[in-house]
Amino acid sequence: MHKRILLVNPWIYDFKAYDLWMKPLGLLYVIALLRKNEFEVDYIDCLDRYHPKMLERIKKMSRVDEFGRGKFYSEEINKPPAYQDIPRNYKRYGMPIKVFREIIDTIEKPDRIFVTSIMTYWYPGVFEAIKILKEYYPEVAIVLGGIYATLCFEHAKRYSGADIVIAGKAENNLQNIIPVFKPISFDNLPYPAFDLYSKLDYACILTSQGCPFSCKYCAVPKLYPKFTSRDALSVITEIEHYENLGIRNIAFYDDALLANPHFISMLDEIIIREIKLHFHTPNGLHPRFLTQETADKMFKAGFKTIYLSLESTDTEVRRSIDSKVTTQEFIAAVKYLENSGFAKSQIHAYLMIGMPEIPAKTIKESIDFVNNLGVAPHLTEFSPIPDTDGFKRAGFNQDTDPLLHNNTIFPVLNNIERDDMLSIKTYLAKLRLAPHH
Repeated sequence: MHKRILLVNPWIYDFKAYDLWMKPLGLLYVIALLRKNEFEVDYIDCLDRYHPKMLERIKKMSRVDEFGRGKFYSEEINKPPAYQDIPRNYKRYGMPIKVFREIIDTIEKPDRIFVTSIMTYWYPGVFEAIKILKEYYPEVAIVLGGIYATLCFEHAKRYSGADIVIAGKAENNLQNIIPVFKPISFDNLPYPAFDLYSKLDYACILTSQGCPFSCKYCAVPKLYPKFTSRDALSVITEIEHYENLGIRNIAFYDDALLANPHFISMLDEIIIREIKLHFHTPNGLHPRFLTQETADKMFKAGFKTIYLSLESTDTEVRRSIDSKVTTQEFIAAVKYLENSGFAKSQIHAYLMIGMPEIPAKTIKESIDFVNNLGVAPHLTEFSPIPDTDGFKRAGFNQDTDPLLHNNTIFPVLNNIERDDMLSIKTYLAKLRLAPHH
């Protein structure tokens, strides 16, 4: 008898959430591996705005833009005690709980349940999903994996309600839970199970895992200690697979896309095969690796939104946090992109906010610098990641409630610094309304 497994991507519980090409890629890989090994699967993505049950219940859904980005459906909920003093609405993003229950009512009883997790401070949505699943299937083992489970392993074991918690890459851990599985390399993974969605505005793709840099604030070295990349043809075949599914937008999930030695070959193949899709880089490109040739080929291949990682224009600040880019390298990257034909409106820059090392004055100067180049500045709020330098300096440890990792509340700043950061956000919001934006 084939085993049946239910896989769940829980809700986001937070003050804000936006669908910037957000899909649970790790879980979709797991589903693909299970199906390859002839397991029956059921899949519930609580963030799926197009689930038939969702569409039956919610008549007015937020629109998505031409590239598939948009707001999630949300409902205001009570704030946990840790957030009582935060003067903002706390919400559950994704399908109403009633819809989640209705979906469960339609599926067969599983032999095992896999639940994934993303941001550490989104764990209340994970716990809610596990609690409801336990109501329905008290005797079925629930396995929890993902980023929260990896970075906050002890917290997840103690409080989540899951029967088994796994840390690290699922493809390396499946054999510990289901013995028929053998470890599989990144190169040999089957395509993520995007075909299980009834409608898709986009798909996500990984051409590499890890990053050659070790920035003090970043979780990537903890999640993927080694940088590995796929060859061009395997990536192109996957892109064509999504094209055949009717998907028009592809978001690259790489943490260091331009560091993949096969990236130029991929662009060449996209151009030669005349693949007509829209490509996006939400995770931020390293400007240092961008050349005029790369920019030309990206434009020709159909890249539509380019996000560059800058963090700060202040030399001292950058030296203290990452050293991965200089202001001159950033200016050169913007110039290459413009020369290739990209409009300024297609180019975005990430700037770090919420680190004690970066005062408000410096952030404002970085915003003005980027804005004066005609590029759109975006603020990346600092979240202290377990076991990183910033986490330790904040005085956090494994016993700290992961809710306090939440970047929205500027967890490592004092009240005066927080007010300064809120002023900066207001400043940027006004700047965006200025005529040339």
